Amino acid sequence: MNIEATGEFVVNVVSEAIAGQMNLCSGEYPPDVDEFALSGLTPEPSLVVKPPRVRESPAAMECRLLQIVRIGTLANGGNLVIGEVLRFHVDDAAISNYRVDPEKLLAIGRMGGPEYTRTRDRFPMIRPGGA
Repeated sequence: MNIEATGEFVVNVVSEAIAGQMNLCSGEYPPDVDEFALSGLTPEPSLVVKPPRVRESPAAMECRLLQIVRIGTLANGGNLVIGEVLRFHVDDAAISNYRVDPEKLLAIGRMGGPEYTRTRDRFPMIRPGGA
């Protein structure tokens, strides 16, 4: 795992616009395959970690590894990677009133297996005793 070897990583938010390119990067490839070249996404130098960001991503977090929790040892088991965010980047086009605007971000999320979700169906829920 590259994160384990370097102790650094970048979490790039995937928007609907780059979903297909992100999916190309999810394949099982040998270590010498350049997933940026394969997908057509553009590497953008990070400011405080060595791994590059994805230029086309509307938001990215440069992180330092804190812990890897092994979820399972069987096939399709996984790892939970926990990191400290050192730098946060957000495209100005995704900001309204000094906040990230979900309508402009158009993020997608992985559900499980081949299933993904769009973040368009949102609703507010105020916590008791606060905002």
